[in-house]
Amino acid sequence: MIFRRTEWSFLILSAALLLLAADRAAGATFKPGLKLGGGLTNIFGQDAYQQEWQLSLYAGISVEFPVIKKLAATVELDFVRKGSVYRLEEDGLEYRERYIFDYLEVPVLVKYCFAGAKKMEFYVYAGPSVALNLKARLRVTFDNLEETVDVDNLQGTDLLLTGGAGTAVSFKPGSLILEMRYSHGLKSVATEPGADIRNRSLLLLAGFKF
Repeated sequence: MIFRRTEWSFLILSAALLLLAADRAAGATFKPGLKLGGGLTNIFGQDAYQQEWQLSLYAGISVEFPVIKKLAATVELDFVRKGSVYRLEEDGLEYRERYIFDYLEVPVLVKYCFAGAKKMEFYVYAGPSVALNLKARLRVTFDNLEETVDVDNLQGTDLLLTGGAGTAVSFKPGSLILEMRYSHGLKSVATEPGADIRNRSLLLLAGFKF
């Protein structure tokens, strides 16, 4: 797994923010959280031919702390299953290729609360994410036969832009959250020189912030 200078810089920044959050844990502003969810994901780009959206899984933990009034920073550690589906039907038979990519993502997000009441707030957020390729495989299905092989032409890291919106409802001892999130690949994940294949996902998340 090869890390470029951009990924190293981002991981160092993420670690520094996590340490800063931990240093402020003694105060009331430190807010850890848990999120679960899923949605749709696929690969796109000039070399991604007729790829369809497929179901995605998500599970993550987060640390949030305020920056200024209505503005906060969040660092997350997330598991996200990505990929896509290619289908071809002929003479009543279906040939299907399903790419399954498991990533460990580290988003660093800036959150802005634009509206709120006593027990409810609405917010938007955005920021970059680095994703580490944990496992990649291709599952081929044809005429009721199935075979799964490892994908070895996928880069070890990905760089994405993540943005979303959500709401938080306060309950003791924390808040119930509901979010819609979109992630867009900023670089190709293919190892072939000049190839353009990137990840994107649209997720619905639910969780609890302590």
